[in-house]
Amino acid sequence: MIRLARDDDWPAIPGVHRIAFGDHGDDVARLVVELRERADLYMPELSFVAEEDGIVVGHAMNTWNWIDETGERVLQFSPLGVLPAYQRRGHGSGLVRASLEAVRATGEPMLILEGNPAYYGRFGFVRADELGLLPPPECLHDSAFQVAVLDPDATLPQGRVVYSEPFRH
Repeated sequence: MIRLARDDDWPAIPGVHRIAFGDHGDDVARLVVELRERADLYMPELSFVAEEDGIVVGHAMNTWNWIDETGERVLQFSPLGVLPAYQRRGHGSGLVRASLEAVRATGEPMLILEGNPAYYGRFGFVRADELGLLPPPECLHDSAFQVAVLDPDATLPQGRVVYSEPFRH
């Protein structure tokens, strides 16, 4: 089951990311906590959990970043974590779809992310630089920086994306 994250899920959420991301798990767990503490970045209505048998087994959130040149805000899907024992059961896909639907419902024209193009391409994500959105300096591979266009009639922002402070740590 995919649903909005509730306050009582938050004791489990950092642990999901800690385990899901292995060697980088502590950094990702810190990231989700820092993002949640930032009212200017975090949107509770865009934070989702995957639950199985009453256990939080996955989590994804969408938070604000911006375009360097204009200061225009853009939403980023990240991080997405699913406990290894529960992977390949559709939880990650469900979290991506729930995020895309919820972000679309807010009226945002797009959603950015940094991730595996083979995985996220099946949800409609494409290279962001091909649409005029340049990756932030912290992005390791330009091809990993992607965008899902949620409103094909919207004029998308152009320029270099700047990650929020928690992502730059």
